[in-house]
Amino acid sequence: MNRRATARAATFDFGLAMKTLLAALVLAAALLLVAQSASAQPNVVAEARAAGAVGEQADGYLGFPSNNGVSADLRARVDQINIQRRALYTRRAQERGVSANEMAAAVACEVFENRIAVGERYRGEDGQWRRHSAAGDIVKPSFCP
Repeated sequence: MNRRATARAATFDFGLAMKTLLAALVLAAALLLVAQSASAQPNVVAEARAAGAVGEQADGYLGFPSNNGVSADLRARVDQINIQRRALYTRRAQERGVSANEMAAAVACEVFENRIAVGERYRGEDGQWRRHSAAGDIVKPSFCP
């Protein structure tokens, strides 16, 4: 072995390497926990939708058919989804030269047409909450094509 190779081998710090590896493993575990909690969030809202505690509205946002028994956690999750929707509607509206409310209404028409499952609740433009039944069609807002 030449003198340079010996010097490099002698300066390698296994303790530092182990600390770096441990830090990387801790970071990976933390990222995994964050990813799991983020993926669990939509499931809580989906379960609430299936149970009728949360529903779609004609204005393009989620709402609560009844404020009774709505946990602070569920309310915060729905609020977060509505904030994300508002940002999306605003961005798309700017791209298309329309208002955010017009964009939200267009998306609401799509949701009412294709994304409200049987058993889920929805609120029409008249303010009334209904449940999508297997036998009946969804009452779409008048502004929908």
